[in-house]
Amino acid sequence: MSIKNELCVEIAYLAEKYLDLKKWGFQESMRLEKLDGTSVPSVIYNSDICKVKISFNEWNPPHQSKDYTVDVYYGRLNAPNDKNVFTNNNEKCYCWHGVIKALHFLDSRTPEYTVKNLFSHDLVREYSKSLSSETLPYKLPEWEIRKHAYVWEQYAPRLFELFDSRRTDLWEKYRLFLKGLYDIKGRNPNIVPPMDSVC
Repeated sequence: MSIKNELCVEIAYLAEKYLDLKKWGFQESMRLEKLDGTSVPSVIYNSDICKVKISFNEWNPPHQSKDYTVDVYYGRLNAPNDKNVFTNNNEKCYCWHGVIKALHFLDSRTPEYTVKNLFSHDLVREYSKSLSSETLPYKLPEWEIRKHAYVWEQYAPRLFELFDSRRTDLWEKYRLFLKGLYDIKGRNPNIVPPMDSVC
């Protein structure tokens, strides 16, 4: 079994163990077992509403191949499994999304507040405090997947509905929220497409 296959097997095992996938109608739809410039080992779950992708992030610490971190992303059903950016209506846009900005939006926070808390959220801080870093090292796969289980307890199904393609009204509000956020934060001209170009 290759290291890429082993990563997917472990990610899937942890997702099945900690995320209430069946309750929310998620089924495994694909495993990406590539590790190249465009994609990384990932396990993707689909429901009738949205997708969840759990992806290898990096070896932690570097220069070894045992301990690693993962990221968990949410996407609409049209998001390609193996790309983070795709072209929609002749515009490039990000189709996989982290959870922090989505939680601030669902909390009705302002873009001004979110700019100051761009990488954290009260619920994530609460989760971090509830676990001993000695027993569950920060950002290793179990830590990250259990964090999303904790988020789901508080925010499902609203979190999933944000990515429902049928909820065009909600998605448009989220796009405007992100535009307001990056109007304040500023846009790096070297990042293409801009971070608030989402689909």
